Amino acid sequence: MNARIERGKRGFLENGGPDISLLSKGLSTKTAPLILVVDDDDVFRMLASECLANHGFRVAEADDGATGVAAFERLRPDLVLLDVVMTEMDGFAACAAIRKVRGGEQVPVVVMTGLNDVASIHGAYQAGATDFITKPFNWVVLVYRISYLLRASMAFQDLFRSEEKTRTLLKAIPDLIFRIDREGTLLDLVSASEHSHALIGEYRGRKLAEVFPEDAAENAVRHNALALKTGEIQGFEYVLATDKEVRFFEARIVAMGEGESLFIARDITERKKTEKRLSFLAYQDSLTGLPNRASFNERLTRDLARARRKDEAVGVVLIDLDRFKEVNDTLGHDAGDLLLQAVAERLSSCVRETDTVARTSGDEFSVILPDHADEFSAVSAARRVQEVFASPFFIDGQELNITGALGLSVFPFNGDTVETLVKHADIAMSRGKARGKDAFQVFSEEMSVAIAQRIEMEKGLRGASERKEFVVHYQPLIDLRTGRITGAEALVRWLRPGQALLMPMEFIPLAEETGAIVPMSEWVIDTACAQAKIWQSEGHSPFRVSVNVSGRLFQQYDLAKTIGRALRDTKLDPGSFEVEITETIAMENMENVLETLLDLNRLSAKVSMDDFGTGYSSLAYLRKFPIHLLKIDQAFIKDLIENPEDQAIVKTIIAMAHTLKMEVIAEGVETAGQLGFLKNQGCDMGQGYFFSKPVPAEDFGALLSRNRERLSRAMTKTVRTNPRDPIK
Repeated sequence: MNARIERGKRGFLENGGPDISLLSKGLSTKTAPLILVVDDDDVFRMLASECLANHGFRVAEADDGATGVAAFERLRPDLVLLDVVMTEMDGFAACAAIRKVRGGEQVPVVVMTGLNDVASIHGAYQAGATDFITKPFNWVVLVYRISYLLRASMAFQDLFRSEEKTRTLLKAIPDLIFRIDREGTLLDLVSASEHSHALIGEYRGRKLAEVFPEDAAENAVRHNALALKTGEIQGFEYVLATDKEVRFFEARIVAMGEGESLFIARDITERKKTEKRLSFLAYQDSLTGLPNRASFNERLTRDLARARRKDEAVGVVLIDLDRFKEVNDTLGHDAGDLLLQAVAERLSSCVRETDTVARTSGDEFSVILPDHADEFSAVSAARRVQEVFASPFFIDGQELNITGALGLSVFPFNGDTVETLVKHADIAMSRGKARGKDAFQVFSEEMSVAIAQRIEMEKGLRGASERKEFVVHYQPLIDLRTGRITGAEALVRWLRPGQALLMPMEFIPLAEETGAIVPMSEWVIDTACAQAKIWQSEGHSPFRVSVNVSGRLFQQYDLAKTIGRALRDTKLDPGSFEVEITETIAMENMENVLETLLDLNRLSAKVSMDDFGTGYSSLAYLRKFPIHLLKIDQAFIKDLIENPEDQAIVKTIIAMAHTLKMEVIAEGVETAGQLGFLKNQGCDMGQGYFFSKPVPAEDFGALLSRNRERLSRAMTKTVRTNPRDPIK
């Protein structure tokens, strides 16, 4: 027994009949509908196939019930034309089997029977038939019946798919949805989430007041009446409490008409928990549980208002932990967190209930000390806060002696607003911390003046390069063998309008902190290169200029690019330019410094290590860098004649440098004795007030001229009797 697909579409409407061109849209086939004809009568199958094919259908055949079921599973036809009376498996059994195949419950099955009796019709429907037709029948009528059954099937499948989408959508909605009437009776469940708070199946037909707590039910009935009256969506929240938990719900009631509404409830318990957590984080520090900065400011505002009414003093203490970074670096951040928690606990235990202890930043705590009669009482309370650091902390089995810098400002003596008091306490804390560890400092107006001056200086630094307020002074570098000026160190000064000349130590640290060091350094490099080129063109050659660069320029800044541009713009030979760095800068930024120095080395610029001997003084580190010159720090030159230890250090540095094929420059040479010792040890160059203090470019040009004419001869004959005299 075989099933076969006969010739496909043989042409549409050849003999007249229904147009099925619209039937294929939305059906399982991509071409014409496929009809499966199952009949053990070969002649009937042939006639049916010819008729259906002539009217545009595709046709498959099966000659018994079992083969028909197998063909259905394989071909998935759009309609089955099934004879009832067959030898192997009758049509009733075949229809029932088809309905059990996955997807078979939706395919139209038309039963053909010659038995025109009610029992056969009933049996066909019992087996799952969609329709029946009796033999013999009109072929044109058969085609119409099939066409309209397919159209009905297509509509049914569209409806089924739509309902499936709706069911899927309702499953995805995390809401409980049910219908209620005007009186608040639960009618039926539309959708229920996994965490529905009511078993609607048990409560169908009952009033809301029987299912919900009294206040929630009254709220729901009232909003239901408003929704029915206004047609607007009504929303409210309610709570359901059990012995195990309390859950929060957000409800909306939407009027549907005819006195019915949709009650839509969403479980918002987790959202409430998140909101509570966010609210806590907004005002509390998550690590220590203390109030944070926002909460601190609110409490201080409240305490100040009360102090104004009662004419009392309020102390504001800022605490910055000493050496906290070392704890993180050596013991790890977990130990650092434990230390912060321990500090928070001690601070909280040493204050009154009316006081406030807050963590306002990483290792900074703040304390509010309200209800004090005067400034002296607030100071005494702040000193008691400092005492919490008197005993060590024990963290992970380690004994840590941690102290803190405390700054205190007092209302109303040091300010009357939150911002002012906190600012003044911070100024006092910074001033105390600058003096050393375990500092306690009360704010004074003199500090405020100093801060104002600092702010004014910071403003002045912005754009000082463009306003041409910086000037460069030059201090000569002397070849100790010949007495010749072979170069100069360029040293920046700041000449503010109407003010005295500022030395580097007065503004360089602030320039580094604010970032003004970058444009200032660029200007100094450009100026020094241009001036060196001028002196070379005047016949003072060979001549080199050195510039001491800040460590800030080795961080996220292309120093080699800036120097290369300056050399190109001024046409100064790279070998005539020297970059000075300190040991501290080299060691703190080793990776960045090494990369930059290698770039400078490729430019053929010189590199000298300034202040050598005061930092790491490690030969292993020194060999890592492309260094051409070592500058002995003036600290070793100052007492050189009187101090044998300094003499030994200077000898060692000179010998080591020469072994590494480096030149040596001694800084701070001020006496003939120092000069004589350095010459005897083979030091290459000297720099200091014995030769000349740093002078403007015009004066330095005169020095160069006099030196070229007379210094070489004078230096070889005798040492000047007045060591403070500039070079004549």
